[in-house]
Amino acid sequence: MKEVWNSGSMSSLDKKDRNGTTSTQEEDRAPIDRVNNPDSMNGVLKKESNGSLSSKSTTGSLAEKEESGKVSTQEGPEPVDPFHLAYSIILLNGIGVLLPWNMFITIAPNYYVEYWFTVDGNKTSYAKSFMSALGISAQIPNAVVALVNVMQIIGGLLMVRIAGSLIINCLNVVAILALVIFQNPSEEAMNWFYIASLVIVMVMNASNGLYQNSVFGLAADFPAAYSNAVVVGTNVCGTFISVLALVTTAALPSKYKTVAIIYFSISLGVLLLCGVSLIILNRMEFYRYYLEKGNRARASQKSGRPTLRGFWETFKGCWMQLLSIVLVFFVTLSVFPTVLAGTTPNGKGQPWNSAVSKELYPGLTTFLAFNLMAAIGSTTASFIQFPGPRTLIYPVLARLLFIPYFMLCNYNVDDRVMPVIFKNEWWFIIGNIIMAFTSGYFSSLGMMYAPRVVESKLSKTAGMAAGLCLVIGLMIGVAFTPAITAMVNNIS
Repeated sequence: MKEVWNSGSMSSLDKKDRNGTTSTQEEDRAPIDRVNNPDSMNGVLKKESNGSLSSKSTTGSLAEKEESGKVSTQEGPEPVDPFHLAYSIILLNGIGVLLPWNMFITIAPNYYVEYWFTVDGNKTSYAKSFMSALGISAQIPNAVVALVNVMQIIGGLLMVRIAGSLIINCLNVVAILALVIFQNPSEEAMNWFYIASLVIVMVMNASNGLYQNSVFGLAADFPAAYSNAVVVGTNVCGTFISVLALVTTAALPSKYKTVAIIYFSISLGVLLLCGVSLIILNRMEFYRYYLEKGNRARASQKSGRPTLRGFWETFKGCWMQLLSIVLVFFVTLSVFPTVLAGTTPNGKGQPWNSAVSKELYPGLTTFLAFNLMAAIGSTTASFIQFPGPRTLIYPVLARLLFIPYFMLCNYNVDDRVMPVIFKNEWWFIIGNIIMAFTSGYFSSLGMMYAPRVVESKLSKTAGMAAGLCLVIGLMIGVAFTPAITAMVNNIS
């Protein structure tokens, strides 16, 4: 990583020659940051109104480099993030963004479908419809709230929005825990329990949409590694839950109520820790420095509540990065988890032929492998940024090939008519590893680039738009999964 340390005066888009003239270079070569030193950030060249380029070699967020001659900076030396505490706090909130929902969706097949809505081995109508209803109840409120949050962005209120969504999430988890502890399954209670669970999911994902979107907006004022910390946190969250699921499956088989209490107690504890961490962050000189710096840049450029023209300018500036984010999550959620979890090492009518037991196979080869490699991929993006903002779209488009690839593995072997090309389980495992790594890596690059290829006054809007595009990618990916199943079952 020697090249990273020697590039402190390079921007992510352009470089200046020593004689003062400007030479355009391939932006793919310029690293943005190191995760183990997130304080040392490169500058970004901003176009002045006369069309010339100016560069600041001082460290700081790419989005925060003011236009030369337009912004008067009256700031002291940049403070250090002590022990990378601010980075760790943002990463922790990246975990907190998805933890309650991921816990819920992980426990749902066993606790809700099997334990609550299945009677004497017979699945009721509630059991048959719960998982699909869960997806609809989750994604729509998440997307709507994220969109509203982008349209109503006011930078100074982001911390209040984050705190408010945290409180709502804590109350949601408390309500779930109360139902788990005090209400036992019964046919009389199924109807109201079904409705209550879906209402809780809707409120949870609405607050999650606000929480996640606001955290991305908040991180947009910081160096690029801090935006990536949110993505790293979400992937660490997935890895943790995958390990927890394997442990509870092995140690507490069929103890669905006990496992649910463990899951949601951990969720509540982490959310409370996130709340405490935000109080600490709000008092840090490092946080106040970058917040005030971003506010000064927006104030000097007369940037208040964004207008339609402002949204259009933001979109024009970072549409390729936003499209990349949508496509990354579209491909990922098209196949994960349904297609991957439905893939087996054996063909139709063949005996189980994997060294991993049937009970642990999805947990190891699908969930743990995916979440671990996605976390590694997103962490790698803090060290290496290739390709750059202008060319990120090309490998992202190439990832579309993962959809037909997994369709040609042993997915849905009992009902499929499409021929299987990749029969060996290692084709599936290696494909999952590559797909997961690129999902974490390219999504992180998109999140890091989007707020930093636009003018500083638009950085928060771009950061929150990136969060919205993440949700859009999730939605269309989940919606496309049934089409994959239909093609596998009907195209020979």
